[in-house]
Amino acid sequence: MLSAIRVAVAAVLAMGIVSVASAQARKPASPPPSQQQSSGFDAKKIFFGGGIGFNEISGFDKGTGYQFFGGYGFGQVAKDVYLDAEVGYMDTGKMEREVCLPFFGCSKVDAKAKGLWANAVGRLMVAPNIELLGRAGLDFGDDDGFMFGIGAGYHINRNMKVRFEIVERDTVSSMQFNFVYTP
Repeated sequence: MLSAIRVAVAAVLAMGIVSVASAQARKPASPPPSQQQSSGFDAKKIFFGGGIGFNEISGFDKGTGYQFFGGYGFGQVAKDVYLDAEVGYMDTGKMEREVCLPFFGCSKVDAKAKGLWANAVGRLMVAPNIELLGRAGLDFGDDDGFMFGIGAGYHINRNMKVRFEIVERDTVSSMQFNFVYTP
């Protein structure tokens, strides 16, 4: 049942992204050259990123992990609003807690989550170099299910930016610092 729900949600996300892309193809391009839209796939809109995540699972110590991702920027969908699609891999790092049982003593128990994810990301430019962002999508790894997050980004130049995000999954909460590069 959970697999059918995941497939249905992924299909809805894909249809939404395709409809935005087709609507984008019908609009005349008027943004600055770095944000112009084209009617087809544009390799210049691909981006890559990665970073460090400070992760938490309820009842366990915090873990430090990493993530890396790639995406495609669909461009401007409203005034100062942009839509991207991202797919990536996340590893929470090892988290521990001590479990004590009468007559058996105490021992450490490990927790770790890792796996692939896919998200739609909306970005609102609030200043020439500053953006607010929100994300929603699915995690297909150890912590599979719905995920969402909010954050902010700073454009260092037209090819590089840094982002700070808070991301929530079914059991893992993350605070992430990411670097994003657009070739």
